[in-house]
Amino acid sequence: MADALLIDTTTGTVRGYALLDGGHLFAGIPFAAPPVGELRFRPPQPPQPWQGVRQADSFAPAPAQGTSALMPEASQKSSFPSFPTAEIRATSEDCLYLNVWTPTTTAEDAIRPVIVWIYGGGYEAGSAAPPYSDGAALARQTGAVVVAANYRLGALGFLHLADLGSQWAGSTNLALQDQMAALRWVRDNIAAFGGDPGNITVAGQSAGAFSIGALLAAPAAAGLFHKAILQSGSTSRIFDRATATTIAEELITALRLDDPEDLLTVACQRILDVQSAVVTGDIGQRNLPGGRSWGAVLDGSVLPVAPHQAVADGAATGIPLLVGATRDEVRVFQMIGGDSFRPEDETALYREMRRAGITEPEKLLDAYRRRTAGSDDLSTLRCTFLTDALYRIPATRLAQAQVEAGGRAYHYLLVDEPCGPAMGAFHGADLLHVFDKLSIVGADTPEHLTARDTLVGAWAAFAATGSPGWPLYAPEAAGNSRAIGGSPADAGRMIDEPPADDVSALWPTRPS
Repeated sequence: MADALLIDTTTGTVRGYALLDGGHLFAGIPFAAPPVGELRFRPPQPPQPWQGVRQADSFAPAPAQGTSALMPEASQKSSFPSFPTAEIRATSEDCLYLNVWTPTTTAEDAIRPVIVWIYGGGYEAGSAAPPYSDGAALARQTGAVVVAANYRLGALGFLHLADLGSQWAGSTNLALQDQMAALRWVRDNIAAFGGDPGNITVAGQSAGAFSIGALLAAPAAAGLFHKAILQSGSTSRIFDRATATTIAEELITALRLDDPEDLLTVACQRILDVQSAVVTGDIGQRNLPGGRSWGAVLDGSVLPVAPHQAVADGAATGIPLLVGATRDEVRVFQMIGGDSFRPEDETALYREMRRAGITEPEKLLDAYRRRTAGSDDLSTLRCTFLTDALYRIPATRLAQAQVEAGGRAYHYLLVDEPCGPAMGAFHGADLLHVFDKLSIVGADTPEHLTARDTLVGAWAAFAATGSPGWPLYAPEAAGNSRAIGGSPADAGRMIDEPPADDVSALWPTRPS
């Protein structure tokens, strides 16, 4: 192409711009019509084509978002480093745009692997633009063409209206439908940007990874991606239709609307102001079975089968999986929650353990005391338990289900502590590596840079070839997972995950 910054897409021509590192950025490309007015709470529709050249040199606003129920407003204003920087200024309901970053190329006709990044944020926060999603850093480090797309958040993205009348058919899992619309755009257009439409990897962290877990079971997503990287997320987070419908009805009541149709005209800010009132904020209460939050719904249409069951039944055998978790996932939520995170007593913690399918909670609590070097602090014990219940155990269950179904799955555990031992390997620590932001927390030391290179190198190899460079996950095998972090000498050692201890022996091997 004579002008590498001028690209023809299926809806019109875009002009990007050159980055200082030699790559290119094409920002703010519409992949669906604005989901406003009559299209609010409706499935994404095709974008309007344009004539002439569209300047793709500025990022679109992030999706409309309010105060997260998971992150109290005071905490959101603090400097917890779970993202390179989580500050998002410009937001809008008109948000269905994506960004494409191409790395430096030495050959004009080079065909690159493609990574489609799905951001996290508890399904209530996030953006496909920097600093929240730094596709330039990810492209530079992996050599892949990177795409990041906005998707609707909170009630605007996950309000389940499909069971409130035939006029709402299809109004469910809207955010997942946004993600699939973006993936269709990638399939149809990415070759013009130097990407291989036959080698697309979806990658995501937290809510992004749980989204990918759901996409593995979505019939409409079949064939839209070829590999998947799930960091701090799995197939375990799904809500049933009855719960989702109750949340929808309670939101309508909280908005004091007479009819669900009024949702189309009520001010967006009113929805954002009340949406946290109908879900639960506590990390355990919202995510353990029976919890209430925004997220994927087993609606019978977009998701006809529970994601974990779909994988166990072989739905993803043709899609290699790279599944990861951090050793101390819930530590950051423990620090944010403070006293509110601490259980009232052991009985309260036993109740949570039973919700997770534990039949002998008293024994499990004693086992966690031994794993935590004899700690009797209920906050610490709850943190360790929830890290397993919400992240580490579901991750290994997903890898196990995939391998037993005849597919390929690889597993890793991030043990690097970029912000020191107090925070440990916390939820979101991996983002400092994949977005090359260790320097902003003063962690650009040989130890942490080695962890970065190990993690990003594994992602790059997996996106290119389908293997991160270590053996497939084998539940009963010693050394079945790659540890990422520690001293440079042992940053790539193989470990047992789950650990071979009496805690693991008390967890059921499969979800209840």
